[in-house]
Amino acid sequence: MSSLISFDYAIKYLLKDKGDYSIVEGFVSALLKSAGYKDVKIIALLDTESNKEDSIAKKSLADLIVEDEDRNKYIIEIERNVKHSFVHKACFNTSRVIVDNIAQRADYTEIKKVFHISLLYFPVGNGAVHHGQTIIKEVETGERLTVHIKNQDTGNIFDATDILPEYFFISVPLFNDRLENEIDDWLYVMKYEEIPKEFHSPYMKQIADKLSILKMTAAERDNWNYYQKKLCNDRDELAAAEEKGIEKGIEKGIEKGMVIVALKMLKKGSDFEEIIEFTGLTRAQIESLISEVK
Repeated sequence: MSSLISFDYAIKYLLKDKGDYSIVEGFVSALLKSAGYKDVKIIALLDTESNKEDSIAKKSLADLIVEDEDRNKYIIEIERNVKHSFVHKACFNTSRVIVDNIAQRADYTEIKKVFHISLLYFPVGNGAVHHGQTIIKEVETGERLTVHIKNQDTGNIFDATDILPEYFFISVPLFNDRLENEIDDWLYVMKYEEIPKEFHSPYMKQIADKLSILKMTAAERDNWNYYQKKLCNDRDELAAAEEKGIEKGIEKGIEKGMVIVALKMLKKGSDFEEIIEFTGLTRAQIESLISEVK
């Protein structure tokens, strides 16, 4: 069996084919079903660099609008992470996707929820798939808060607290190699870059056909090699930054995405008030960044 391109690259690669999103839909559906949701279909692609201030601070593998069989629409954000500030990055990126996409829509109830999916290529926790959601409860009784709202166009009634984002963190190296459910097939592909001999997902045969390195054209293989080289460079730059202490902002509780935005704005000559408005950093924090740049 020939080797496959890595699944994170495959997501970008497959979404270029506007006629067939089925493999990405299969992965997202399998993951959502593991948390009790239904199969979805992709109905639109969003800009994956939605941060207008700085393209480095917000860059996902894919930002999708999907719809389930009940016509509920969700935004799905998928990204790859090779660094341990992934939780900060997930919060920042999800906030940006809400601001840049949901806030621009006339009907806020059109999108029911944002799901953030992080593909992590380092160990986290004690298992491969971690899922979390925000649940608001009454302090004394522990009763879950529900706020029922009626959509004036469709007549559907929904709980407003359901729109709060949910997060999936997938620690690829910690997949235990047990193929018990459909999502396990996808985890196997991510970990080993090959198809399991026995599988549950009907999409595995499509993956074997579409993601084989041997079946790529010369141009596609060049793009794949460039992507691999860029990942190596990103790891090297991160290691160098950690050695120089630039990431100590994270240790102080400063969200790294905001630090990156501030550094870029400083280099472009933006004044302090503008940087404070865009990033929420204090004047003292910005002055500290200036000394680090020097």
